[in-house]
Amino acid sequence: MKMKKLLLVLILLPVMVFAQSGPKLEIDGGTSINTGSHLRGKEVVYDISFRNAGDQDLKITGVQTSCGCSSALASSDVIKPGESGSIKFTFNGIGFGTVTKAVTISTNEAAGNVHTLQVSMTMTDPILLNPQSIISEGKVGDELNQTATVLNSLDKDVTITEIVSNTPVIKITSDKMMLMPGETASLSISIKIYEESAINAAIIVKTTEGEFQIPVLVDVKPN
Repeated sequence: MKMKKLLLVLILLPVMVFAQSGPKLEIDGGTSINTGSHLRGKEVVYDISFRNAGDQDLKITGVQTSCGCSSALASSDVIKPGESGSIKFTFNGIGFGTVTKAVTISTNEAAGNVHTLQVSMTMTDPILLNPQSIISEGKVGDELNQTATVLNSLDKDVTITEIVSNTPVIKITSDKMMLMPGETASLSISIKIYEESAINAAIIVKTTEGEFQIPVLVDVKPN
């Protein structure tokens, strides 16, 4: 009876050892990664952490991204058992709303040696203007009154340094020039029509985070 048990252990042992041996890539946080919110137009850099959960050296044989607007580079080509590494993911920041890019990692694992990660990020503007454009109509002699808002979407204070227009027929005033996080300024806009030609202009909001524009188009009707 003891001999049979010993033979059974000897038969199963190599199978168990074989099943547990080799390199094994484990991504911290899983294969769906959310990097949070980032300013639109600015480069996003995010480190994807991983470890070798196997008992042999893990070799990173390739790292690719789903488009030319992003890139990824492993910190090391060889990761020892139990050690950690990272992949530097870079995105150029061009996009609106939630943007998702795929990162494909190839390794020397015997099975499942290709890992695909979904990396998502939310691209936001530091300043949000509402409306994004002003379209109206009137006649010579009319004075059109419009309103707009400037929202600070950042987690820090933003200063409005100047609000101007590229035409003297548009005048703008703001109820505040310093915006705390999440705060909104209200703009009062006056458009005076002096002649029978369309007004195609812009309101420029200059801030410590850059310049932002509201296009203005006024169709002038004959009297």
